[in-house]
Amino acid sequence: MKKVIIYIIGTVLCLIMADIIFGICSKYYIKNYQLIGRYRPLDRLIKEVDTDIICIGNSAILNSVNPEIIEDSLSMTCYNGGTTGQGVFFFETIIDCILQRHTPKMFVVGLRPEEIGGNIGEGIYDVLKPYYGIGYKSIDDHFNKASGFDRFLLHSNLLRYNTIWVRVLLYMLVDDTTYPENGFMPMNKPTHFPQLKQIETHEEPVKAKLECIERIIQKCRARNIDIVICFPPTLNDFKQKDLPCVMAIKDLCHRYKTPCLIDYNNKYFQSHPELFYDNGHVNKDGADKYSLLLATNISHLLYE
Repeated sequence: MKKVIIYIIGTVLCLIMADIIFGICSKYYIKNYQLIGRYRPLDRLIKEVDTDIICIGNSAILNSVNPEIIEDSLSMTCYNGGTTGQGVFFFETIIDCILQRHTPKMFVVGLRPEEIGGNIGEGIYDVLKPYYGIGYKSIDDHFNKASGFDRFLLHSNLLRYNTIWVRVLLYMLVDDTTYPENGFMPMNKPTHFPQLKQIETHEEPVKAKLECIERIIQKCRARNIDIVICFPPTLNDFKQKDLPCVMAIKDLCHRYKTPCLIDYNNKYFQSHPELFYDNGHVNKDGADKYSLLLATNISHLLYE
């Protein structure tokens, strides 16, 4: 029995030591090297991107805004910082991380029509766990809200960093050229183009999400950063003319004199299904056309 107890204690101590050493090595790697694989765009966005214009959003931005066209049109550098599956709280966290080290001239924040409704969550925050405890206050603040067992697991380096090292080892063996330097991930043309879809929704805006967008606007104003809110094109025909979620954002932007570019129901795009990958995302041709439209509208805002 005594040997069993000694064995258990020894095993636990070895695991604790391994966890500590693994954590030290992981934190050093994350602070000093660029992560690879699916973490690369997010890692660059948090630690390196210093362009004049930074686009923030989920796949509505990631697949819709071509930085090359923005740069050519506005003579300002641009990065597409869209991250699939995220929401407005995640956007605020990322903007806070960027502002710790860089003050861009402009943020472009892309939203879906239903973005601040109740059916869209706060985002997939697990992708930020590797950055916990290494100096990003907004990330630490989010995870420190966790309670009970989830809070306990945050202190396990073996759990928090395992996906990082799986990616590092994987891309030592295969070519890691999937993710472009400007962040833009265009969608290919589908075999069959989608058709305009009737959508009926009565979703109401969530107060906490509206307050989140308001905080983002206030932070930009405090630093004299221009901010543009946009709704990229969709192939969805919403039966309700003035969507409550969109109107709430529009009213908020009007109150702060912030440009709000509403194109989710743009008639030109909706009459050209060949510009879409699916009902919620434009394809590469659609992204180029929307990027030119976005750049033109921003140009008018800057020089009017």
